Amino acid sequence: MNLDVHARTSSNYRKHTAGNPIQRALIDRFHQRIVREVVALAPDSFLDAGCGEGFVARRMLEAMPNLELTGCDLSAGALEIARETNPSARFVPGSVVELPFPDNAFDVVGCFEVLEHLPGDLPELALAEFARVARRGVVLSVPHEPAFSLANAARGKNLDIRPRGSDPDHKQFWSRAAFGALVAKQMRVRRLIGSFPWTICVADTSMQQRGRVGANGQGPRPTP
Repeated sequence: MNLDVHARTSSNYRKHTAGNPIQRALIDRFHQRIVREVVALAPDSFLDAGCGEGFVARRMLEAMPNLELTGCDLSAGALEIARETNPSARFVPGSVVELPFPDNAFDVVGCFEVLEHLPGDLPELALAEFARVARRGVVLSVPHEPAFSLANAARGKNLDIRPRGSDPDHKQFWSRAAFGALVAKQMRVRRLIGSFPWTICVADTSMQQRGRVGANGQGPRPTP
């Protein structure tokens, strides 16, 4: 396999292949929770936006073997790994702030551990895109701050990063309430829950008014 450097060195890849039993247990519990939330929405089609190497996609397909799953990511190497481990799914290059799909293309959109990496107002643009392409709803996750950073600091990780203990790749630091408020600008928040040390948000897009041009200029986005 001809993989780019990012594919094997990304924080996402390292996190999902870590040998620490506590970390693996937390990730497994997190995966179970987000899969349960997606299953409850009973989608026939699902977009894994910012899918990385396909770790979440694999768990979704294990739970829903007939799911029509599409993943998109900017890393060609990550997409190659995702295709190899999930041959029944479709993986395409694409940015979460400019999704290469038409309006209402999927029943449900998921985006897990991606938005915190986006600087400035890009998370809002991504949320508008999710609302544009999702017919029913979205399931999202981000680190729950400050718990995420404090947990890292408590085990001596990233002590030289500010905020102390935070991931050096993170650009956004949301409390659970702050993230819920951000999502509520674009769609109706149905559930705001957690799986330590992450926040999980389930939001409804089925009743959105679509009257403005979306972030990629291809179609309308929901009115806040």
